[in-house]
Amino acid sequence: MRLSSLLLLPIAAALARAAGSKHGQHKVKESIIAPPQGWILHAPAPSDYVLELRIALPQPHFPILEQHLWEVSDPKHVRYGDYLSREEAEALMMPHPESVDAVGEWLATYGIYEEHLSRSSAQDWVTVRVPVGLAEVMLGTVLTTFICESGLFRVLMPVSTEVSCIPLQRDGPADHQNNQL
Repeated sequence: MRLSSLLLLPIAAALARAAGSKHGQHKVKESIIAPPQGWILHAPAPSDYVLELRIALPQPHFPILEQHLWEVSDPKHVRYGDYLSREEAEALMMPHPESVDAVGEWLATYGIYEEHLSRSSAQDWVTVRVPVGLAEVMLGTVLTTFICESGLFRVLMPVSTEVSCIPLQRDGPADHQNNQL
């Protein structure tokens, strides 16, 4: 059986303003009461197993990008077929510089620096490989393995009832509904 990580962490909003929060309280982003149907608790995740964390940063200009996409896709619109260049689309997907800095500062509190991570071309996704033990500390959760009832797949999932995110501590431009910079 292949052990794959199932850590979809759209925790960008919380991470985006997390600098200096290493010792702070976590904000609950999601609660998991029981494993998904068809999955069985197997064993604690090995603390040295390396997984890939993907951190999504908020895209403050996404509504503008979405408007462009609707317009160029509508045969009745005057802009139909007038697609954005890759550079134009990426500029509209870029997160606020404070978000980029805050995530970098938060990762640095755990010894993860720019040379240890990769960023998407629009800088709206950060990917970093960390051992389970460090991920548990960073996210304030416990990871365990679950096996599909068929026995063919294993995944890592939070075993605690609270999947935590980093507290929002910075002031700045924010989407308060989504706690985003």
